[in-house]
Amino acid sequence: MQKYSVNQHLIETVLSWGKSEEIAIPEIQRPFVWDGAKVRDLMDSIS
Repeated sequence: MQKYSVNQHLIETVLSWGKSEEIAIPEIQRPFVWDGAKVRDLMDSIS
C-alpha cells in the first residue's frame, strides 16, 4: 500500500500559493525566523 505520493511543482507555483494564502506555514514554525543570508542560501540550493 502506498503511503504518500510525490508531485513536482515549479518554485514559482509554490511561491504563488504562499502569496495567495493557499498554503501557510504551520503555527509551530512561526516564531522561527531566518536571516537574509540563510534565505539566500536556501534559494541558491533550490536553484
